[in-house]
Amino acid sequence: MITLRNISVKFGGKLAVRDVSAVASEGEFIALVGPNGSGKSSLLKAMAGLIPHEGSTNLPSDRRDRARQISYLAQNAVAPDDHKVRNIVALGRTPHIGRLARISKADQSAVEAAMEKCGISNFADRTFKTLSGGEKTRVHLARTIATDAPLLLADEPVTALDPYYQLSVMEVLRDASREGTTVIAALHDLALARRFCDRVWVMSEGHLLADGTFDKTLTPEILRNVFRITRDGNIAR
Repeated sequence: MITLRNISVKFGGKLAVRDVSAVASEGEFIALVGPNGSGKSSLLKAMAGLIPHEGSTNLPSDRRDRARQISYLAQNAVAPDDHKVRNIVALGRTPHIGRLARISKADQSAVEAAMEKCGISNFADRTFKTLSGGEKTRVHLARTIATDAPLLLADEPVTALDPYYQLSVMEVLRDASREGTTVIAALHDLALARRFCDRVWVMSEGHLLADGTFDKTLTPEILRNVFRITRDGNIAR
């Protein structure tokens, strides 16, 4: 179980996340939704320990321990163009490897399993620059899966992908949650959130406005006031 207590994030005197408290259970797939600028990315980065924040979590404070407990898929993640897919995925094992240590058979098995789950085993020896945008996203997703952390944070993992890759990425995340990983993904597509996720956290102006199942959180009032749309998908007038 992941517990957040009064998490706040401030940039230049402005609060991006305001006093967020929540609990995520083992094996849950949570959609973190909200308009642009609502604090979704800042909350994920605070959970990952990537930015300063107030409040507390029950996640490890030691950087190396935290890296073993949390895998983080950033927006617009990058990798060296000339690196092979297999080597990029293997970076997910870094928290488990000591300094100057060689990758073990267990690490290699984790890398192979992650590539298989993400459907990229057939181009494991290609260089990153030869891949399409959707293929690159799956490589980065495989890297996060390879860490084998109990918490996976994904910041808008399907943005700018075509429908096939959106669905394939969401299926991988859902499968990870079914295997016991707690998955929290920032999403803009509410239809994907409803189809794949167990629970929804709705962010608005830095606040966690609602937390629960899709139907209980994305009410007509929240859709209108937060997302400025109606339940049937039209612009709210």
